[in-house]
Amino acid sequence: MNPCRSQRLAAVLLLFVAGGLAWGCTGRKQVPFGLRDAGQDSGETATDVEEGAPGLPVGESYGPDQVEVRVAESTLVLKLGYALAALRLNLDGKEPVDALVVSADTQQVRLQAAYPRGLDVSSRAIDSFLVPEHCVGPTASIGQLSSSLVAARVEHQCETGKRTNLWLVTIEAQPRVRERITVLPPNEKSSADIAIELAVEDRDADGYEDVVANLRIGKTDVPLAWLDRPGGFARDVSEPEARLKELADGAWESFSANSKSASTRALAVLDAFVALCRESGAARVGLSGTQGLQCQQSPATARAAAVAISASIRRGSFVRALELQRWWQNPALQPSPEERNLVQAAWRKAKANALASWRAIDSEGGRASLYFRDADTLVIDGRAPRQVQLSSGIKTQLSEAELVPAIRDPSNRFAVRGVRATCAGFEAELGPIRGRQSHRAPIERRSSKSPCRTPIDRPATVFEWAVLGWAPQGLVAASGDLLRVVPLNQFAKPAGRPIDLGTTSPLPAPIRGARITTDGTRYVIPHPEGVVVRDWRNGGAGLWLRPADWEKVPGDVRSIAISPDGRKIALQKGSEIRLLSW
Repeated sequence: MNPCRSQRLAAVLLLFVAGGLAWGCTGRKQVPFGLRDAGQDSGETATDVEEGAPGLPVGESYGPDQVEVRVAESTLVLKLGYALAALRLNLDGKEPVDALVVSADTQQVRLQAAYPRGLDVSSRAIDSFLVPEHCVGPTASIGQLSSSLVAARVEHQCETGKRTNLWLVTIEAQPRVRERITVLPPNEKSSADIAIELAVEDRDADGYEDVVANLRIGKTDVPLAWLDRPGGFARDVSEPEARLKELADGAWESFSANSKSASTRALAVLDAFVALCRESGAARVGLSGTQGLQCQQSPATARAAAVAISASIRRGSFVRALELQRWWQNPALQPSPEERNLVQAAWRKAKANALASWRAIDSEGGRASLYFRDADTLVIDGRAPRQVQLSSGIKTQLSEAELVPAIRDPSNRFAVRGVRATCAGFEAELGPIRGRQSHRAPIERRSSKSPCRTPIDRPATVFEWAVLGWAPQGLVAASGDLLRVVPLNQFAKPAGRPIDLGTTSPLPAPIRGARITTDGTRYVIPHPEGVVVRDWRNGGAGLWLRPADWEKVPGDVRSIAISPDGRKIALQKGSEIRLLSW
């Protein structure tokens, strides 16, 4: 036979064989860990096995009180707890097959490798984690994620919802945990549903398998990736900020055309930041036993906050806007001048709920303390204490003996002297009405995650925490949208943790104070661009007041008070003291 012809026939035959092999092999599709394989028997439920990629081994899940696990021809008998799930696979390259076993007791969940040795089974601990006391009913599933990785999922039912732990484990003679991902139950600041799915793909095109955890927070998808490096897994630190920036930029660009849709996108960014980032103080996603990812600065979240604030102002939800504006107090969310300008413009353009007017009634160079003695009498406690009769404009000087603190306890023994911002947080300074002694009661503690780098002890500004008044239950304090009771005993000492009030909470009464009515139904919230009057009788709605010539009076708001009938407001803006009515 002609040698050339022989070579051509051999090549054709080789191509045919290769093609047959390719046709006969099922191409391994990248399937997220936890999703059902289309080729699986439809009678098998997700509670029986943890799904892996097609063609890869999946494990078996057990009911309660399973203390024996079959491994090859031998049996592993657990000394502690009971088995939740097991995956049989060859770890050490020797027959017979080995197993990875997830077990638990009331206090701890364990992952171990089991190796049959004749009729016995030896085991090796791989990892474990403690279970909070309020979490019960653990379930687990386990499956092979790729040729070199196994994923094990453990779920507990806790007081506020589901707690999930995911182990990523290497397949080798001595298995190692590459990562443990924890998703905590909802908390006061983060109530969104969080789902997590794992997938394997070569994200950086280096020929090695990387792992992607696709997190769905509410309706928002955020990917977290671990790149396979010679020294181990390295998390791609560009996420979650890259995804949050994509969402925030989309919200920013669409705000003018569709503020409602933009607000939805922006709020999704805020929800994701809270759930993911340690800096939020309420993170629910953790790695290797820590709570929250270290996001540091998040310009994307600061931008999203600007959109959400502006959208709330545009639709007249002024109290909600104040609530959202508190985000900018977080050191990780520093807004740009452009973002501040957007919010400032929104406040200036906000449609007032009522036609407000104001007039000058006095002036004071330093900061004065204002309060109404009655509906027609305003007390100005400054360098020269005096009272002004509003109907006539008559001013009367007051002696120290005639001055009565606006915020005092029901027994007329103690008074509030101010609020201080310290390294401990915000504290009310209290003392006898006639005396120099003082002590402090905490209003808001500083988070341990926000260390005080430079010791401080300064007066709180009018826009931070302020004590509105004193009720029989204790101090009534406010900061923007937040209303809080600080319980005190008969000696004006702390008598329990502060209690936040919601719009359905009963109000403490009667209240003695400058910025709140006696029955507590209305209180005033100062803002650089106007004044918000919150009406508790109307579901906590905010009334936005901004006189037409607000900008013509120079200076910031330094002091503010509301009349007993809730219809007039006295404020010090710059050096002018004005009476605002509507």
